[in-house]
Parts: sequence; structure tokens; C-alpha cells
Amino acid sequence: MNGLRGGLIAGLCLASFVMPVPESLAATVSAGNADGPPELLTELQFNASAPMLATVAKMAATRLPSASVGAPNWIIGAQNGGSVGAQATTGPAGSPVDALEGLYLAGNAGQSMWADYSVNSLQTEDIYIEFWAKMPVAKGGCKFLKIFGQRSATGQFAAATFGTDYTGIDPGALLQVTFGDGTTQINDGQNVIKLDGSNPSYIGRSYGTAVVKTPQMSGFSPADWGTGWHHFRVHVKFNSGTTAQNQVPDGEFYLEIDGKVYVDATRLYNRNPANGPIDYVELFGWAQNNPSPFQVWYDDVRISTGGFMSQGLPDPPADVGVQ
Repeated sequence: MNGLRGGLIAGLCLASFVMPVPESLAATVSAGNADGPPELLTELQFNASAPMLATVAKMAATRLPSASVGAPNWIIGAQNGGSVGAQATTGPAGSPVDALEGLYLAGNAGQSMWADYSVNSLQTEDIYIEFWAKMPVAKGGCKFLKIFGQRSATGQFAAATFGTDYTGIDPGALLQVTFGDGTTQINDGQNVIKLDGSNPSYIGRSYGTAVVKTPQMSGFSPADWGTGWHHFRVHVKFNSGTTAQNQVPDGEFYLEIDGKVYVDATRLYNRNPANGPIDYVELFGWAQNNPSPFQVWYDDVRISTGGFMSQGLPDPPADVGVQ
């Protein structure tokens, strides 16, 4: 296993559409900027031979629905088909590594798997996430990366989803960021930022207030996935305020893949004031209606507050053995 920055141990081995705002603000503000000194919360790497992974290695939903991965605040599991666990593969640098693999079955509506990291105790509305991922053979749709807000007494919550397509439009492509603009307390996927810059009014009540840049003017396609690894950096900030009267449109979304910015959105409404702060970050997630089985892999997952731990594209992960 690897030691973490900050002394923590994981336990596992500009083309765009822009809403009108003052020119000076639009020129300087980016959702990718740090909000303060970056502080690493967790870094998750994998080693399939490590004793801590005895309960994790290839968990099938039928025999082990949920289990801890042996690192604080992480939970991993699966249900309704498929499996998830640490497996050997070829890393981004071409050397053998162990990484977290999820195998989704074909055509199984509602199947789900998860690798969840809780930030509930922080009471934060602002989180930075970076990781390596690949979808090496068939391409399919799942939630991929979802940020859940804390549930209210009625079970409602805010959420943001960076998902791959399962509708049949372009299976496996990352086409949009979905969220709720806080108009209602059920605040999940009613609104959309499309990576190709189309339909800017789909952001809901933020339209006319937000600055939304989509520099690539394109989704991340199955051809872009190819067979190799890709580096993702994501920043999610829920807008602040506790009532309809004092809420502020200061929510943010940022998506960067392989050093290219796909979404840079600021001045958003993306949370109802009755919703709580961020609860947890989820990898993999729910899937349905995929024509063939597909795999999603993750490695070197880093979650932080204040800013990203890396500056630009970091070195790829590599297993260095037990320290």
C-alpha cells in the first residue's frame, strides 16, 4: 500500500456558451481554481495480494452485497448482478498494477455497484475528486461518478452526476453533467450541462446568471475512451444558503479529462436551500439497458477539499508493494 500525502494511509495497496456577466469576472473565475489550501482526505490505490483485500477481491452481488474496503470511510459493494473488486491489469504507464474493476452485465435493468467515500462528518458543500479510469472493451452506461447530498427527513437530497450514456444515443459516452437547480427539494437530475455546448437554457433557473464554458464543444466519446486509461479531475460545489431568501448562486461544476477542460461552470444554482451539504462520493453506480457486458476500472482515487492535489496531469499510479 502507498502512504498518502499529508500523512494519511488509505489502507489499500474555449469555445463555450457563456451567460452575460461582467467581463472581468468571466475572465478570471474558474470552477477549477482552488478555494483554499488543498487538503487530502483519502487516496485509494489497490493491491490484490494485500491481506486487507481478502474480502474485496472479486465480490459478486449474489454472495457479498456490501463490505468495507479496509480504508476509513470507504464502502464497496454490488447488487442485482455484476461484480466489483481489485484485479490485476495493465496500468497507464504500461506496467502491471492492481485496480478496482466493476463488471456490469448486459441488459440487466437497475443493476448497481458502488465504491463510496463518506464526507458526511465534514459538513462541506465543496469537494475535489481526481482519479484514473478506463473502459477498455465494450462501452456502456452507468452513473460513473455521483456526488450525493445529505438526505433530509423526507429522504430528499441534492445530487450531481457525471455519467456515461445508457440511453442508446452513444453508449459509454460522457455527454453531460446532470443536476437539480434547487427549484424543488427533490434535486437530482432535472437540469443538464451538455458537453457539446448545446441547449444552454437546460441549466434551469441558473440561466442568465451562470457562466458555463464547454471548451471542447464535444462529449467524451467511446472512441475517446479507446482501450486505455484516462485522468479525470472533477470539482463540485453546491450553492450556499439555508433559505429561499438568503441562497446565493455560487455553485460550481468542473470536469477535466486528460488535461482538457470539458465543463467549467460557475454562478450556478445547484442545490435547494433545504438540502444538506455533501454526504458521499460514489464511483460506478446504477446502470441499465446496456447491449453487452462492460467493465469500468478506477485507480489512484484522490478526494480533497480546498483544491486538487495534482497540478495538471499527474504521474500514473503504480503498485510499489507494502510499506
